[in-house]
Amino acid sequence: MDELTTLCRVIEAKSFSRAAETLGLTQPAVSMQIKALEEAYGAELLHRSGFEILPTEVGRLVYEYACQILRLYEESQQQVQSLSGRLAGSLWIGASSGPGEGLLPVLLGKFKQEHPAIRVGLRVGDSREILEAVFSRQLELGFVGRLRRDRHLTFEPFLNDQLVLVAPASHPWARVRTIPYEELLTAPLILQQQGSGATSVLQDALREQGLSLRELNVVMELGLQESAKAAVQAGFGVTLISRLGVREELETGKLVEIDVEGFALRRQIYVCYNRSAPLSSLAQTFLDFANQAKGGASGG
Repeated sequence: MDELTTLCRVIEAKSFSRAAETLGLTQPAVSMQIKALEEAYGAELLHRSGFEILPTEVGRLVYEYACQILRLYEESQQQVQSLSGRLAGSLWIGASSGPGEGLLPVLLGKFKQEHPAIRVGLRVGDSREILEAVFSRQLELGFVGRLRRDRHLTFEPFLNDQLVLVAPASHPWARVRTIPYEELLTAPLILQQQGSGATSVLQDALREQGLSLRELNVVMELGLQESAKAAVQAGFGVTLISRLGVREELETGKLVEIDVEGFALRRQIYVCYNRSAPLSSLAQTFLDFANQAKGGASGG
């Protein structure tokens, strides 16, 4: 079972070293487990292509079966625990920076309190990265702010979110709190990277106005939401950001919300899962819990 897990992690990470880090093993230990599997199957399972480790044709076949075996093993553990009336096992989910830095940590914490025998993990990235991880079955659930046309993925509406314009408390806008739409076009703007749900929503809104990002005064394009918030607090510009991820800064006065006349950005947060892999009982239980608890956790 450990060797199959290792194979899956190497293929998903495309790297022995990253897989070793994820598994808490040394790189030689990972290599030995892969070698043992290759000897058992009598075939090469992996090969190097440039800087990446990729599966051979046999490796892809074994990977598909390994994923099924590991899911069934995890499911059997959960079912055995359910006979005693308690949940157990591991749950790994992902989220884009809006829900991932505000809402999901609270929901996971409360869920863990109710089910202390489980292990939970949250991976935060941009929407595109999280969807890829759900597609490749590295994650069971993904909470994202954008859709992707993919017959392998199922999307369900989860929560309404609003993008808000925020500025540091020292900014001149902090005194007026409302600006005309035209001022936004010339303001030094800090954006999250391409692929984020927030940037996609902004692009769509600009397109409706016959504009594009090129016509804004974009001074920085940063990775995750936390980086954008830090840059704004340091006085380098303003940003459009998920209300879910900026509540604490607004409440403490570190940042100030600015209304833009005639410019309101709302978006849907979706929960996504791989339709070719039925949700484990643990994932389904968490999803049911999250749908019930999301209002209180989001402050809505």
